[in-house]
Amino acid sequence: MAANILIVDDEEGIRKSLSAYFKMEGYTAETAGDGAEAIEKLKKAKFNIILLDINMPVMDGLETLQNIKAIDFSIQVIMMTAYSTFDKTMKSLEYGATDYILKPFENLGEILNLIRISEERLDRWRKNMSATIIKQRSAPAK
Repeated sequence: MAANILIVDDEEGIRKSLSAYFKMEGYTAETAGDGAEAIEKLKKAKFNIILLDINMPVMDGLETLQNIKAIDFSIQVIMMTAYSTFDKTMKSLEYGATDYILKPFENLGEILNLIRISEERLDRWRKNMSATIIKQRSAPAK
């Protein structure tokens, strides 16, 4: 099953082009223009993968990332940045981002590859969680 993707960027052109590209590749894709809008959408719908710009007005990517992880730690968040500092990039990984990509995008296939890696990670987590639950249910009571 294809992931449901949320693209969060204050640049409308990036949101539209990525959304169109992912839809063409068979994904469901929605967009948000800032972190606050992304959090509102996340409260109403389930997203598996979020592409999140680090530098945005209203709520920057780091604050948005922390809010996303508080809502659902399993969401795969790929940070996007054109001019982030090393410190912000490292903080985003510390806060739970799974990867990051530099803008402008030279190859949309590179982003698609990150999406597929994130999908594989989610599938592996689901399988491991299911196996753990089955083991716990079948274990004799102590």
